[in-house]
Amino acid sequence: MLNHPVQFFTVLILFAFSFSSCKKSEITPDPPALSITINPALVTLQNEFSYLGKRLTANIENAQPDESLEIVWSSENPRIASVKEDGTVWPEAAGETYILATLVSGKGVAKCKVVVTDANDYKFRLVLRDKGTSSLSIANPTAFLSAKAIARRQKQNIAIDESDLPISPAYLKAIQDIGGTIVAKSKWLNTVSVNCTDEFLIDKYKALPFVKDVLLVWEGGRTVTSTPAKYVDAPQAVANHSSTTHFDYGSASTNITVNNGKVLHELGFKGAGIDIAVIDAGFINLKNNAAFKNVNIKGAKSFVYENDDPYAVDTHGIWVTSTMAVNIPRTYVGTAPEANYWLLRTEDQSSEYPIEEDYWVNAAEYADSVGVDIINSSLYYTDAYYFVNARYKFEDMDGKTAFATRGANVAADKGILIVNCAGNDRTWVGTPADAPNVLTVGSVNSRLNIDAFTSWGVTVDGRMKPDILAMGGGANVINTSGIAENRSGTSYASPIMCGLAACLWQAYPTLTNKQLLEIIRKSGDRAATPEVPYGNGIADMQKAMNLAKAMTR
Repeated sequence: MLNHPVQFFTVLILFAFSFSSCKKSEITPDPPALSITINPALVTLQNEFSYLGKRLTANIENAQPDESLEIVWSSENPRIASVKEDGTVWPEAAGETYILATLVSGKGVAKCKVVVTDANDYKFRLVLRDKGTSSLSIANPTAFLSAKAIARRQKQNIAIDESDLPISPAYLKAIQDIGGTIVAKSKWLNTVSVNCTDEFLIDKYKALPFVKDVLLVWEGGRTVTSTPAKYVDAPQAVANHSSTTHFDYGSASTNITVNNGKVLHELGFKGAGIDIAVIDAGFINLKNNAAFKNVNIKGAKSFVYENDDPYAVDTHGIWVTSTMAVNIPRTYVGTAPEANYWLLRTEDQSSEYPIEEDYWVNAAEYADSVGVDIINSSLYYTDAYYFVNARYKFEDMDGKTAFATRGANVAADKGILIVNCAGNDRTWVGTPADAPNVLTVGSVNSRLNIDAFTSWGVTVDGRMKPDILAMGGGANVINTSGIAENRSGTSYASPIMCGLAACLWQAYPTLTNKQLLEIIRKSGDRAATPEVPYGNGIADMQKAMNLAKAMTR
């Protein structure tokens, strides 16, 4: 009872203290918080216009007089958008990211969303560690090679091995599941090439356990926006064999005379039974060209992703094929008028990127699988790629480094004779012309002088290119209207010689492709003392026949 007054007094003191501590006059307001914003808060850039950036500005409010206003610009993902010290943001790749403006003091940070759009497609070459496994076996080659391809190997004692097996379907499915479209494959070189709209799929491709490396081999504007009508091939089978052995070659007379090719025709060897694949840039409207109505065409195929019709574009393949295949006596007769032809398009004339080598190797493998004997390639690749780091240097021309060269080496090991133009750059030959087992052809004119445009040189490993020379300066070709005209380039020297090689192989069918190659080299008029820029000189088919006869004897 005696304690009650004391307790009441204590409560009054506490209450009074509490009341006095809440006096309004003693509240000190906090200063306004420092804030930083970016203007604009959202930026959209187009990657195809990489030269168009956007300047960002940082707005700082409520900074104290002694505070530093210095900021640092950064990007959350520099692979999508980069930013300079002055706040200018630049597109790098399609995607979304944020640009940050951070006060050096650490008291504030602002974000600006950046969206980079892209109208481009990308093509990547996936280099595989191996091909994986499938249900196919070299014990049953008819499942993946034609009877003619098998017969070529048997005739030349070439074993069917693991390189003939296709890439594992499980590998292909895993690649497709990531996204993109497979546009080329090489079972010889263990590669798969894909087209995609998202360049950051490269990270997912690299993460596949069976992928060793991924290379960008093409980029460009998106041209395939919908699924185009599929090209359906229609072979042209004709009866093009005759007993005629003496021709009025018409305007094509000089083409064959330079290499003394008439001796083969006069003995009845006009290429019958030999299958020639023409790997080229396109064969526009060839089937509707009256000059080709007597040409036996076993098949045609385009390996260019954007257009699968081999007859849709480009005149170059018309000019090239005509020098071998056209058979119109008294008007124009090519060097192998009775051969069979496969027309394969690999060149994308709209651009110059390494993907064309993927197409080339894919076409060579296709040619092998259907049983082709000879490939003519009036194409070559050197230092003209749009990607600077993909351009070849002279040091790369060692016969084993360039992608197309490696494919050509395997094709030669499968028993195919490859005839390739030397090029028109007046310098070292490109790929696949640098391959040791490719017959590389330079150009001479009707006066038998070497043409100044012919590429030539000694390869890194000491081999001389071109191997031999044929008519290319002022060569006569058939144009898209079916009319003869003159054109110049090693592009025409190559098929003229290719046709003669077909006739020579018909005459001596027991030769291997590499024996045939060596014979044609030795038939040159400078074979005893080869020298640049001539190589072994102008090939002579009479001399080649003599050499072949001696070898087969």
